[in-house]
Amino acid sequence: MNRVGWTVAGLAAAMLGVTGCGGEGGSAAQNKDTASAPTASSATTPPEDSGPITKTEMRILLDSVTADVGAPPNDPDWARLDPKFQIGNLGDCTVSYKGFDTSAATLDVSRTNALADALTGRGWTEPHKRKVRTAADGTVDRVEGVFKKRGWTVVMEYRLFTDNRSLGLTAFDEACVKKVRGAGGAALPG
Repeated sequence: MNRVGWTVAGLAAAMLGVTGCGGEGGSAAQNKDTASAPTASSATTPPEDSGPITKTEMRILLDSVTADVGAPPNDPDWARLDPKFQIGNLGDCTVSYKGFDTSAATLDVSRTNALADALTGRGWTEPHKRKVRTAADGTVDRVEGVFKKRGWTVVMEYRLFTDNRSLGLTAFDEACVKKVRGAGGAALPG
């Protein structure tokens, strides 16, 4: 199987581990109003961390957060795939990133943890403990994490294959997923 095939298989497996995509995003602490009074400029310009996140903004986030931790850019073969092929009929609800080892940017567990820290540093919550799978030789060969913020769920997956490593982020717009579920389309567990 080629690396795109492995990637699609890995993404399908990661989607099986997603829970709670239909719930309200954010914690009470995130949704709590600040104690300071609004200024004239804040009344007309919403804070950066408010309102819905668009697919365009999510694309920018995935590209910037992966670049910030030194991960390779989105794989061009993955980026060219039709989103519906990548995620079934949830393609309209998603934005994804897939990076593979390069000579300039080796992927490993520490880079994966740095990516998780970068997301939480930007206000994303991690509602579940990260899943880590270890091979018989003690090597971590898979890490899965789920992050939530303002109506989006991001599934992070690191995989160590025999011949390469991959790191993926798939962001799901929860309102869009609900709409697809309501239309009888494929649903994420949860």
